[in-house]
Amino acid sequence: MKSLVTNIQPFCVHDGPGIRTTVFLKGCSLHCPWCSNPENILPQQQRCRKGKREIIYGKYMSIEELETEVERDQAFFGRLGGITWSGGEPLMQFPVLEPLLKKLKLQGIHQTAETALFVERGQVETALKYLDLFIVDIKILDKDKCRKILGGNIHVYMDNVKEIFKRKKRVVFRIPMIKGYTVTEENINLITDFLAEYRPQKLELIKGHNLSEEKYKVLERPFMSVQDISDAQLEKVSSRFRSLGIRTEICKL
Repeated sequence: MKSLVTNIQPFCVHDGPGIRTTVFLKGCSLHCPWCSNPENILPQQQRCRKGKREIIYGKYMSIEELETEVERDQAFFGRLGGITWSGGEPLMQFPVLEPLLKKLKLQGIHQTAETALFVERGQVETALKYLDLFIVDIKILDKDKCRKILGGNIHVYMDNVKEIFKRKKRVVFRIPMIKGYTVTEENINLITDFLAEYRPQKLELIKGHNLSEEKYKVLERPFMSVQDISDAQLEKVSSRFRSLGIRTEICKL
């Protein structure tokens, strides 16, 4: 059994606490129009061309190969750092990765995943056994718009969030701030009600960007230009969430 990986990035400081190695796994259950990692959407290897150069997105790695890579920077993790599983949707590959997840946990290495949580319950159960922290996206909470725009079932998401909080796991929520999609009056109201019920350790507002445009060209996928959101608007939304007593940070690239 092998895992499909697009990138292993050491010395990351924005993907969880401390210094981390982030593993980007290929394949996602959603198709968000603003996705900043479009090379991680399809669950198979992709060969593309950029001029005369061939670009391959996705490398099949055995558990042993992946273990060697993720433990390479273990000396730099310190007390807070560790491994972050990202994507795509990393939980989709957790059944294959379970032997490695278990081994890292037994070694005391902190593990987190950046997840949209639109996954099967069995995949969540595997994550619950080994993860120390869940970094969970909040995107579009309206049932019909979630299905039409993202391709997701909001009931699956809500059930998985409920289970994670029921099991008393540490959670950081992230909201990609995309004007006209996640940032609408209706969606902000829904998110406010949601956060009033589920209070995370921290909330991060991630400002949208267009840095992935070149990837879309290489992949020959349609590119959606993200509209800029002013600092004043970001602060207005942030203040609303802070009024709930939730520690809220605005994150920009």
